[in-house]
Amino acid sequence: MKIHVEVEISPEEMRRLVGLPDAQPLWDAVYKRIGEGDSEMIQQMAKTAFTEGMKTIDLSARVLKSLSGLASNRKGSDKTASKTPEATDDKTSKSTPNKAAPLRRSASSKSKT
Repeated sequence: MKIHVEVEISPEEMRRLVGLPDAQPLWDAVYKRIGEGDSEMIQQMAKTAFTEGMKTIDLSARVLKSLSGLASNRKGSDKTASKTPEATDDKTSKSTPNKAAPLRRSASSKSKT
């Protein structure tokens, strides 16, 4: 079942409907201080934005690296699974089930207890 609802609502009405706080007084104060040339606040905001941005970039890079590692491990296991043994003797004829390699977890993904 699909239901399609179209609603015309202003951003202010949507904010109230969802229950979000009104942040306009906060932004008005920030704009006022920036307009007055409060360089210390501007520097602090830029520093915070840069630091948080770098954390996001670092996290994204780690996620992509781990995903590419998982993909390459999967490709490697697909290749080895498709190979057939050419010659076997009694010791190698007893097959053991292939165990999947344990997943490596980064330090940031481990639970902090």
